[in-house]
Amino acid sequence: MKKNKILFLVQLPPPVHGASLMNKLLAESELLNDKYHIDVIPIQLSKKMEGLGNFSLGKIFGACSIYFKLMGKLLSNKYDLVYFTLSPLGFAFYKDAFSVCILKIFRKNIVFHLHGKGIKNEINNKLKRKIYKFVFKNVEVIQLAEALKDDIKQIYPKTPYFLPNGIKHIDMNRLDAKRSNSIPTFIYLSNLMKDKGILVFLQAIRSLKEYDNQFKAHIVGPSSDVTIEQLEEYISQNKLINVKLFGPAYSDKKYEHLLKSDVFVLPTYYKNECFPLSILEAYQTGLVVLSTDNGAIPSMVQENKNGFLVPQKDIEALAERMKYLIQNPEKLKSIKENNKKEFNEKYTEEMFIQNFETIIDDILAKH
Repeated sequence: MKKNKILFLVQLPPPVHGASLMNKLLAESELLNDKYHIDVIPIQLSKKMEGLGNFSLGKIFGACSIYFKLMGKLLSNKYDLVYFTLSPLGFAFYKDAFSVCILKIFRKNIVFHLHGKGIKNEINNKLKRKIYKFVFKNVEVIQLAEALKDDIKQIYPKTPYFLPNGIKHIDMNRLDAKRSNSIPTFIYLSNLMKDKGILVFLQAIRSLKEYDNQFKAHIVGPSSDVTIEQLEEYISQNKLINVKLFGPAYSDKKYEHLLKSDVFVLPTYYKNECFPLSILEAYQTGLVVLSTDNGAIPSMVQENKNGFLVPQKDIEALAERMKYLIQNPEKLKSIKENNKKEFNEKYTEEMFIQNFETIIDDILAKH
């Protein structure tokens, strides 16, 4: 049986971030490569996180190289579909929009997989709205969750597909970590960024001073616009005796920290927040999730079932939810058990690949 030919235009590591990890997983999937003939053109223009979103002359040359590779592939192959992880904003969007123009000249069937958001706020300008409408005309779109569909509804009248991310299953038995907490441990595991809510978390802890012998807090992550030294000073000044700083942790070490905790806290108000893989990591290790109504998080965290959502930047609301979990250990236990089940049913990499395959087959059947 003849395989359908699919061209992947995707960001691949480095740098390592949610979208590049998902793209690598799909591009290297044995299941997908057995079923389809897949060609890949990497479209990232920076190998470091700091370079993402920044314009440079070197990126112009890099973009031109991508366009020539794309035209070469289109001239020498007949693709049934082009899978494109389009960047929704900034210079990267306009770089990708030129690739879309090339694809439309060649009359290719296109599916966009959006790993970001922010289009709704970008199209107030009449010219920009026209550009976005042209780019999104006669294409299929995959989004990470239904909670994000409002971001594109002004430029894309059709119903998009929804595909939640998935992550690799980790064998927890081989890790050097056991949860033996007599009191609950809350963990913040992310970059130390204001917009990710690290200071909101610390201020909530400060407001719970009378309970400081009833819970512990661990902070794990590399310095960003907040440094480890600044946090040490804040913790010392406010006598937060139950807070411990660990610095960055990756791979197995990251999971060991999660396994020693009970509640994952991500009080994010980051403007580009979409579908944090860290929440899936928390589910896999059986943690309750405390987060905000940002991006696709409301689709990931059901109130009272997986954890709790609080308004962005609301220190008091976060402190109240923390206090509730401190005072209700049975509720804490039941949510933790549920979240392990939730991960295995919805968020494994196998589920992600299978759901992707179903969507691609549906799109191919239409065209």
